[in-house]
Amino acid sequence: MSRRSTSGSYVSGPNSALTEFLREKGIDASSIQALSHARARARNAAAAERRAQLAQQTAEAELEEGADENEEVGESSAAAGSRRRQNRKSTKDEDDDEQMLDIEYLEEEEEEEEVVKPRRGRASRATTEINLKVGGKRKRKSTTVKDTESEFEEEEEDEYVEEEVVTTRATRARKPTKAELKKKKAEEERRRGEDDLADELPRPQPGQIAFCASCQNRFTVTAYSRASEDGEGLLCHPCGKKDAPVEKAARKRKQTTRTNKKSNARAILDGDTSNVKSLQEICINTLAKYIDDVESLGYIGSHNVDKMSQIICKNRRLSNDTIKLFFEPAEHVLRFYDCSKISSDGLREIGALVPTLRRLHLNWCGLMKDECLDYYGTQLRQLTSLELYGAFNVTEESYIRFFQNVGSRLTEFGVSDTSRFTVNAVEALVDNCPELEVLRLRTLTHLDDECVRLLTGLPNLKVLEITNPQESITDGAIIDALNSFGSGLSELILEGCSDLTDETLHAIHSSCGRLDVLNLSGIDLITNNGISHLFTEWTQNYGLRELSLGRCVGLQSSSFARVIDHSGRTLEKLSINSCKDVKKDAWDFLQEFRLPLLEALDVSFVRSVDDSVIESILKVAPELKWLRVWGCNKITEACALKEGMVLIGREADILA
Repeated sequence: MSRRSTSGSYVSGPNSALTEFLREKGIDASSIQALSHARARARNAAAAERRAQLAQQTAEAELEEGADENEEVGESSAAAGSRRRQNRKSTKDEDDDEQMLDIEYLEEEEEEEEVVKPRRGRASRATTEINLKVGGKRKRKSTTVKDTESEFEEEEEDEYVEEEVVTTRATRARKPTKAELKKKKAEEERRRGEDDLADELPRPQPGQIAFCASCQNRFTVTAYSRASEDGEGLLCHPCGKKDAPVEKAARKRKQTTRTNKKSNARAILDGDTSNVKSLQEICINTLAKYIDDVESLGYIGSHNVDKMSQIICKNRRLSNDTIKLFFEPAEHVLRFYDCSKISSDGLREIGALVPTLRRLHLNWCGLMKDECLDYYGTQLRQLTSLELYGAFNVTEESYIRFFQNVGSRLTEFGVSDTSRFTVNAVEALVDNCPELEVLRLRTLTHLDDECVRLLTGLPNLKVLEITNPQESITDGAIIDALNSFGSGLSELILEGCSDLTDETLHAIHSSCGRLDVLNLSGIDLITNNGISHLFTEWTQNYGLRELSLGRCVGLQSSSFARVIDHSGRTLEKLSINSCKDVKKDAWDFLQEFRLPLLEALDVSFVRSVDDSVIESILKVAPELKWLRVWGCNKITEACALKEGMVLIGREADILA
C-alpha cells in the first residue's frame, strides 16, 4: 500500500502477497471503481428503459379503458415522485446485490401503486398527459408529495382510503372492469401479506415493555407472562392470575388420572384385582404403612402375618427393628421376602425368640454368616423346612455342620445364588437328610452332573427344582436321577437347563407318572417331535396341573395339540411364552376341547394371537382369570373380555 506524505514524496509500506498478485495482474482500486461505475450506469439505464416501457404500456391500457367507459385512469403523481426520490437515493458505492434489490422493489411499486382519479369530460380525457419518467424528469399534477420517504409511508393508508371512496363513486352506476378487479385483487394480496407479516412478529422478550391484551395496561414482560386466549398478545400479572385456579384444577385432575392409571397397572401386576378393599385389607395396609410406630402386632393369624410381611418387604421397610414385631413364641411359620437390611445378629434373634419355629423362609439374606446358620441348627429343635435365598456369605463348612445337626428331621431345603454350596455340601445333605422330600437348587455356581447324580440317594424326593445352573447339566445325570426317584415326583422344574434334549423328555414319559407340575422353560434343544412323544399315549399320567413351555422354540401347532389333548381337562396354569411357531391352526384345534379348570394363561410373544383368538379362548376356558399377552400387538381395545378377567400386557392399555 502507499500514501502521500506532507512533503509531497511517496512512502511505500509493506505489501501483502494478495496486493502483489493483483498489481501483477493489472488490478488496482481505480480500475475496480471504474468497472463498478460502468456496471451501475448500465443497470440504471436498463432499469429506466424498463420503467419507461412499463409506463407506456400502462398509459395505452388506461387510454383504451377511458375511451370505452368515459373514464380516465392515470398514474399517481405522488407515487411517481416517490419513485424519483428512490432512484436519486441510489449511490454508486452500493454492492451489486443491494442495487438489484432496489431496482426490483421499484418495479414492484410501479405495478402495484395506482390510484383512480375522479371522472372528467371526453375532451379532457383525450388530451390527458401521461406522466412518464424518462431521463430522470417527470411532469407532476397538482398532487403534493413530501420530501422524505418516511412521510410518504405515513400517508399511504390515507391515500388508500381516498382511492376506495373515489372508486366507489365512479363505479356506482356501472359494472367493475377487468382492470379494476385486477388492481383490487393485487391490493388485497398486498395487504394480506402485511397482515401475515404482522402475525409473524416475534413474541416480546423478557424485560421488554408491552401492553396487556385484556386491560391495556403497561407491564414488563417476564418469562412467565401468559398469552391471551385469542393469541393476539400477552397478559399482565393480575389478568394472568384470573384463570389460574381453573388451570390448576385441570392439571390436578390430569395428574390424578395419570396416577390412577399407574396405580391400577401396578395393582394388576401385583395380583390385586379387587376394586373395593375389605376392612381387613385396609387395616393391614394401614398397619404396614406405619409399621415403624407399631409396638406389637398381637394375634392376627398366620395368613395376615404373611400378607403384612409381603407388603413391608415390598416397600423395603423390613429392618432389625420391624422384624421383631413378627416374633411370637408360639409361631410355627415365618417368611421374610427381603432381608437385605437385616444383619446377621438380627437374623440370629429368630432362633432365640421363636424356638418353636418349623418352617423358615428367608429371601436375599446376604448378610447372614456362619454363626447364624449354626445357631439355627442347634436352637431350632422343631425346624423341618429351611429356604435360604441369596445367603452368599455362608460357607461350605457351615452347611455341612447344619445338615449334621438337623439330621433326618429336615424334609425341605432350598438354596440359591451362592458359589459356596458345592459337591461336598450336596453329599452331606444326602448322607444326613435321607427323609428329604423337597429340594430347590437355584442359580448355583458349582451345580453340575456330579451333584445331580448324588441326588439318587434321596428316594423320598417329591419336588425337585434345578433352575439356571451355571455348569452344564446333561441328559445322563437327569435320567439317572429320574430312574431313582422319578416315580414319586409330583413337581419337576428344570428351567434354564439348556443342555437337555429329547432324551430327558423320554425319561420323563417313562418314569414320572405322578407329575402334577412340569416346567421346561428355556430348554431350546427339545424339538416338536420330542414334546409330541411326551404327551402321546402317556397313560401313566392322568394330566398335568401346571405346565410351562416358555421359550421352548421347538413347540409347534402339532405338539401344542398333543398337550391340549392330554392335559387340557386338568390344566390350571399354562405358559407358552415366546413359542412363535404356534400358528392359527392350533387355536382352531383348541375350539374342539374345553379347558374347565384353566385359570392362568401366558401367550406372550405368540404372534398368531389376536382378538378372535382371545375371544375363542374365553369360550373354552370359562374359569380363566389371568391372561398375559405381552408382545401380542394384534390385540386391540375392541377385544371382548368377560367380567373379572385380568388382561396383562395389552399394548393399547400401556400406551393409554
